[in-house]
Amino acid sequence: MVKNRRLLLWWVLANAVGGAVVGTLEEGGFQFFATLILTGPILGVAQWFVLKRYIRQAGWWVLASTVGWYLGIPVTLITREIINPIITEMLLTVSQSWEAFWLHVINQCVTFAVWGVAQWLVLSRHFQQAWRWILASSVGGLVNGALAAMLTLGLQTVAIKINAQMLGAIAYSTGWIGSGLVTGIMLVWLLPNHSK
Repeated sequence: MVKNRRLLLWWVLANAVGGAVVGTLEEGGFQFFATLILTGPILGVAQWFVLKRYIRQAGWWVLASTVGWYLGIPVTLITREIINPIITEMLLTVSQSWEAFWLHVINQCVTFAVWGVAQWLVLSRHFQQAWRWILASSVGGLVNGALAAMLTLGLQTVAIKINAQMLGAIAYSTGWIGSGLVTGIMLVWLLPNHSK
């Protein structure tokens, strides 16, 4: 039980640190480059530091995370063309902030689902029920999108007083803590009970 808590704590911490790095880079002049290009490798490496203690050949995790993120972005862009107009139409009577919130939540859910499929390829070699990772990743994306969007919207009023890089680090880190909790719980569930 203590080992499971330790795994969950380290997993969430790795996601928080990776998210903070990406958020700092995003607001520090790297703009979308950090989100589009660096998120997969940065989070993959951060998660690998934890995962390498629990599965062999965990080095594939970094590659899977990188490729999964790179594939998730175009899939999100394609599905966005279909989903975003529907959400926008549904939210015409609601403020722009809520529209941005829901668009972010749905888009992150799609990106994380594709990312989870790539990571599943690594986990499926070790766990019988690894397919559940895809679901956990998708829900993790939903949580990530919701937390990051809410925090960003909430902090906009104080953003003038907070350094933009710090705001990015806080918002991204918070989102990744949420997704790390979801996927970390799945990882804790997979490890002891469902090894091949």
